[in-house]
Amino acid sequence: MISQPDLILYHGQKRFMLGFFRVRFRQKFKTVWGQKPKEKKYSFSSNYYKIFLDIQRRCDFQISFSNFLLYVFFVLQYTIPIFLATIAGITAGNELLVTFIQEFVSDDQAENIVKFFIFLISLLGTLFGTISATTNPSESYDNAAAFHNKFSEFKINLAIDMINLELTNAMEEDYLQLLKQKNANLSELIQEYNQKRSIDKNQVGGDN
Repeated sequence: MISQPDLILYHGQKRFMLGFFRVRFRQKFKTVWGQKPKEKKYSFSSNYYKIFLDIQRRCDFQISFSNFLLYVFFVLQYTIPIFLATIAGITAGNELLVTFIQEFVSDDQAENIVKFFIFLISLLGTLFGTISATTNPSESYDNAAAFHNKFSEFKINLAIDMINLELTNAMEEDYLQLLKQKNANLSELIQEYNQKRSIDKNQVGGDN
């Protein structure tokens, strides 16, 4: 016959074991379903957060704009020489082109078609030649790639500096000083890029 103290001890051990397995089951369940601990979110003061967003938007525009020019000049630096070489080949072989078209239309019509076609592609050749001489696609592509990288680096460094201040519990004056300096640096970077993109007057008009 089980005594009263032994019965109390038995029920206590049973409750302990059930509680232990319940806790282990919960931990296993969280592990299986991949629950991750909540990450700390950094929230900046509203007094300077708007300034931070304004600087970031300016930088985002320059990143998008330089990326657009990157694709444009990448296409131009290869297509313009190919197009000009094609025009030169067609102009040199216009008699063969006339002979080919004469198989379908009269001689006079074939000559008129070829003359109009050569006139049209000559205009296009002049246009693309002017664009190439004015913009210098190869150099412009290098500038766009370089400044796209600089603006992207600036954006990342700005976010890192803001988080570093947040981690050190910096004062609001420290944030404002950082944003003032970063805004000045971004303005200098934009001005430098604008000067790189400006058209050299000597390329178009020649030396005075």
